[in-house]
Amino acid sequence: MNMKITFIYLNHRGESSDRTIEVDSVEFHRNPAFGYQPGWFISGWDDSRAARRSFALSRIFIPEDDANNKVFRLVGLKA
Repeated sequence: MNMKITFIYLNHRGESSDRTIEVDSVEFHRNPAFGYQPGWFISGWDDSRAARRSFALSRIFIPEDDANNKVFRLVGLKA
């Protein structure tokens, strides 16, 4: 089962955008492209781009005033 989440993403150029993705994996990238440092990424279908994308966890922001106060947990992940 995949999970859909919405967040604000700050890209490597310092530009922010609202994103909604259906998360299908959490991955550690040793040599990410596009100016990113090695680290943890979430990947999945990005509704706004109509394509599969990866996002560095260190660049994901959930607004503090989010009334839902959600905790996201991915369960059942396989290697």
